[in-house]
Amino acid sequence: MIKSNIFPIITLVFLSVSIFSLSYPSSVSADKDFCYDQVGDGHHCFEKEGNCKDAQKHDEIAESHCYKED
Repeated sequence: MIKSNIFPIITLVFLSVSIFSLSYPSSVSADKDFCYDQVGDGHHCFEKEGNCKDAQKHDEIAESHCYKED
């Protein structure tokens, strides 16, 4: 009984962590050119403009459009 419940739980935890880590915007980095600002002092940057626009569109506290970082 217990062994049959462990696999689905481990799978669910693994998938949750994977999805969170892939969808969470990364911090500002020198090699990431496209950024958008968030309410407060937050801002997130991405290597590709499409990734930036997708994250910005789904971010409820985004306060700017994507822009190219110098």
